[in-house]
Amino acid sequence: MTVSSARSGSARAAGTPGLRGRIAVALAASVVSGATALAVTASVPAPAAAEPDDVVVSEDFSAGTLPAGWRAVDGEWRVQNGRLIGTSTSSSANNKITFGPHLTDFRFEATVRFESAQAATRWTALGLDIGADGSVPWWIATMRSGTTASNGLEFAQRTTANAWNVTNTGSAPYAANTGRDIRVAIEVHGAQARWIFDGQELLRTSSLQRSATGGLALLVNGATVSFDDVRVTELAGNAYIRTPGSPFLVMAHRGASSAAPENTLVSEEIARRGGADFIENDVQPSKDGVPFILHDATVDRTTNGTGAIRSLTSTQLKALDAGSWFAPQYAGARIPTLAEQLADLRTRGGNLLLEIKGKHTRDEVAKIIQVIREQQMTDRVFVQSFEVDALQFTRELAPELPLGLLRSTLDADPLAISRQLGLTAYNPDGNALLARPSVIADLHRAGVAVMAWTMDSAGQWQQLERAGADAIITNRPAELAGWNAALLQG
Repeated sequence: MTVSSARSGSARAAGTPGLRGRIAVALAASVVSGATALAVTASVPAPAAAEPDDVVVSEDFSAGTLPAGWRAVDGEWRVQNGRLIGTSTSSSANNKITFGPHLTDFRFEATVRFESAQAATRWTALGLDIGADGSVPWWIATMRSGTTASNGLEFAQRTTANAWNVTNTGSAPYAANTGRDIRVAIEVHGAQARWIFDGQELLRTSSLQRSATGGLALLVNGATVSFDDVRVTELAGNAYIRTPGSPFLVMAHRGASSAAPENTLVSEEIARRGGADFIENDVQPSKDGVPFILHDATVDRTTNGTGAIRSLTSTQLKALDAGSWFAPQYAGARIPTLAEQLADLRTRGGNLLLEIKGKHTRDEVAKIIQVIREQQMTDRVFVQSFEVDALQFTRELAPELPLGLLRSTLDADPLAISRQLGLTAYNPDGNALLARPSVIADLHRAGVAVMAWTMDSAGQWQQLERAGADAIITNRPAELAGWNAALLQG
């Protein structure tokens, strides 16, 4: 086994988590409840020092024995003919071998071959966050022998109740079957991950619930599987920078605002079902200081009421009809509070691109952050604003939250202001960005992502993809998700 470090120095800071999911399905006009996320705890040794591009694990099993530090928790694990072989004789036995340090941002890859399988439903997995003793809870990226099934690939959690919580499923273009080498790779950035099958990205999640110390593992269920060329590489922390050939992050502008009343929970649900990775919204305070989701300074355009949002109490705002203006079937939709929207995203899935709309005092920003923390959503919220003060307040009060600066025109020096504000992303008008696309590469070299707004046509998406932009804020999230799917298919 080779464990190497390309650079010396202390461990890098924890990466910025985020989110991504895919593929459009039906629209919905009602919001239903889901299960509350489970807390994750684990116990393994403290993480080793590592930096981006460090190769943390590199193992070809040429020594002929189990590598030092690899722990066969259960089942039969042996090294034979230059490959690690794991055997599980029962579909109820999730046999594991654990190894490696805890990492926040990493790529975990291996060559995997089913030598035999009791059925096409039996599987192998890369363990993404699992204690050294293999105890629950843990997270895995699963591949079945019958990978062409609708659940041939999965992201799943084994819960503290020893039950399955399958968060994302997908299929591969051909079956692994037996006797076939498949190069699998999982790229993890905090709570999000992407599944890569023989070089093709096929599945994403934003639902990983990370422990503070969990390491890595290989698992086998109801099969004999061999592994070779296991490699784990530390990645840079900005998960929002798109790798070449991968799809855009889909940011649903005010939800699915072309299909439902903007900034409502039904608009959010339609966007989520349409494949949006993030819901983009606007937050402002009521007269009594409650953060509400509303774009305009007044309620006149999008409700049956009148007046400035800051002049109306939360009780008055909640009494307004925020759906009838769009279409009769949405009568009775309400303006959600920030807490209500975050609770919906937490339980049903999804991430929030939260625009602090207009001037806010430090105390008003502090209230927004308080709500995010109370809803346990700091790892799934990205804050953006046109207001530099609001971003500075956010950075002071919640340095863990990623920040994006909205711009109608490009700054003379986007790099300078990105460094000044500690930005994760620079978020300009898409047309302004296309007039000067060279800034994208400059920002990427500085570790800053680029999110363009508000772009609704395939022609614009194609131009921005070629220019290297990372995310699109759009009124048409389902269409962009479909465009992304076509991009992945070449």
